[in-house]
Amino acid sequence: MKRLSIKNRMVLWYAFSILAIIVLTMALLLAVGDSLILDETEKNLMSLTDRAVRDVRITNGELSIDEDITYYNDGAYVVVCREDGTVISGLLAEGFPPLSDFAENEIRKIPGEGRDYYTYDRLIENQKTGKIWVRGITSAELNDMAPSVMKMLKGFLTALPVLLIIALAGGWMIARQAFAPLSKIIDTAEKIRQSGDLSGRIGLGDIEDSDEVRRTAAVFDEMLDQIESNFENEKRFTNNASHELRTPVAVIKAQSEYALDNLDDPEEIRESLTEIKKQADSMSSLIAQLLRLSRADRGIEQLKKETADISILAEESASRHLHFAGTRNITIRTDAEEGCYMECDEVFIGRMFDNLIDNAIKYGKAGGTVHVSVRKDAADIAVKVADDGIGIPKEDLGHIWERFYRGAARTAAESDGEETRSMGLGLSMVQWIVREHGGTIDVVSEPGQGTEFRIKFPTE
Repeated sequence: MKRLSIKNRMVLWYAFSILAIIVLTMALLLAVGDSLILDETEKNLMSLTDRAVRDVRITNGELSIDEDITYYNDGAYVVVCREDGTVISGLLAEGFPPLSDFAENEIRKIPGEGRDYYTYDRLIENQKTGKIWVRGITSAELNDMAPSVMKMLKGFLTALPVLLIIALAGGWMIARQAFAPLSKIIDTAEKIRQSGDLSGRIGLGDIEDSDEVRRTAAVFDEMLDQIESNFENEKRFTNNASHELRTPVAVIKAQSEYALDNLDDPEEIRESLTEIKKQADSMSSLIAQLLRLSRADRGIEQLKKETADISILAEESASRHLHFAGTRNITIRTDAEEGCYMECDEVFIGRMFDNLIDNAIKYGKAGGTVHVSVRKDAADIAVKVADDGIGIPKEDLGHIWERFYRGAARTAAESDGEETRSMGLGLSMVQWIVREHGGTIDVVSEPGQGTEFRIKFPTE
């Protein structure tokens, strides 16, 4: 059997709950009302009977009844009779059984013809007249005791189906409105699954100004934005990695074929093997950086932090690049304040300086200067690496942190030779290292004027 949808189950539950509340409320009102009505009926019966007793007298053995005696009041009757049930005076309710079985000062329920009655007996006893009973009688049926209540009950029973229909209709409309966004979420997800197009969105509202379901749809849209962005980044990353690996592989293949064609020339073989090793080193470096970035993305790359003076790390990195700088006639100036201590991973901070200084030399002006600065104040440690080279065009500044990205100007600068060729991964790694240490990084650059990277690390 097909299972009911959540919407239908909600509608049924809503209608059942409303109906149950109405019925229980009515039952409670009837129970309380019945008790109050019975109490009032008994009081009226006793009051009428007691007044009648005061109007019945026995004087000198003679029974007399006042002319103004009240035999009927508000549905209650009074009858004066003898012990054997003979009626002396008064009125009997229609359908009341023969008078008998008297019980003084006691309210009892007696079955009659088609209905029940309440009775209340008072005894007047005299030696000459014998026992005289004054009996009060009233109907025990709710319809007789409180006809307005019975009308209300009948009206309620008549209106109950209408109330149930209204409850069902209201519940269905509320559930339909509440679940409409979910239907759109399902349709959107199904379209994305079938087409593979991640650009589809639900578009029902924003997170701040919506109900819970619409906020869910907004969060779902944001998740799709993130998934699409990650997918595009992954696709671009794969394409770029393939492109970067294709060049050294092609060179290795060509040099291997060239060496095989010149087996009798040791010098040619040596040159080929040297180029093969160079390309293999480039591939190894690329793969190592890709592995580091992949591990960083997955949160596997763990930092081993300890207190270190990053001024020393900056000076050591500058020293490692003196030879490379010398090949381009570039001077490295280091202005590192002593005692710039912070909790850091020395290996990764060293790699940060290496990447920034290496970039500054590659794209610096021949005969120019690379300036490395480390300064500390009360709030943070400021690091700057600046060059006076080709700079970065404004349109490229927003993309320099992307993996494998190289602007047109920098690609042209690399045409001088493979020695200065960049794989476009260094700044991505620098950005990750800075963030993992709780710092911030930005860049200021003007084409033809140089580039300055500015980093700030918190001291606490």
